[in-house]
Amino acid sequence: MISIEIPVVHGKYLNEVFESIRSQTYQDFEVIITNSGGEEISDLIKQYGFKEVKAITRLLNARYLAHLESKGEFSLILDETRILRRDALSVLSALNHDMVIIGEQEIGNTFWLKLANLDKENIVECNSIDTVKWFVLPRFFRREILDKAFNKLKENLKDKFDKIVFPDHVLIYYEARKESDDVFLLKDKLIFHYGDATLFQIIKKYHRYGKSLKMSIGTPYHNLVTINRTKRNVCLGNKILLYLLYLARGIPFLIGYLLL
Repeated sequence: MISIEIPVVHGKYLNEVFESIRSQTYQDFEVIITNSGGEEISDLIKQYGFKEVKAITRLLNARYLAHLESKGEFSLILDETRILRRDALSVLSALNHDMVIIGEQEIGNTFWLKLANLDKENIVECNSIDTVKWFVLPRFFRREILDKAFNKLKENLKDKFDKIVFPDHVLIYYEARKESDDVFLLKDKLIFHYGDATLFQIIKKYHRYGKSLKMSIGTPYHNLVTINRTKRNVCLGNKILLYLLYLARGIPFLIGYLLL
């Protein structure tokens, strides 16, 4: 069985996410939602018959709480902005790896979304597999690998564990990779993302990420997101436009990190 684990705060795209799960060709799954939002989200979860964990918490802990309630042999860590292709679980169920990086595509045609899609293509096509793993992170984990990663993060982060928003996914993979080298890159686009369609959305998100990164100061993970780790090769499309995207993300990130 596959456990689909989703932290939810806003619920804007949740109906589409749930519909994409319910319509899967592979039906041996369970869905666990950590609800940090309101009663409308609870009502929707009940309507679909999924399992709910109510907790006002940050992203890393929300993922952990959902995982605690899961029972599947494999876990798919999803988000409330990501929908699944109809055969996604069927494709994943046929694999037998400890971790799987899954191809994704942005939904929409704005200038910034087109750049985000181009960035994803460059990450996969123009970088070594080790570099790819730091940007396009695994979402599909063998259960025991994810168990060990969460336990180690709780041990190392202590009281900061339930305050982390970013880099939640990087932290999970960082510890999971210590447990196994079995990481498979699946370029097939099984996940579609409602991403940052405007410059304002990019600035808002990455400023929040920069502020959250401060929480890693004084922990074993304080150097996890560095310039060396975030450096990538570009071989497709217009480099100048891609660098514009990186600036749009990087400047508010640094401001959020450096300023009080």
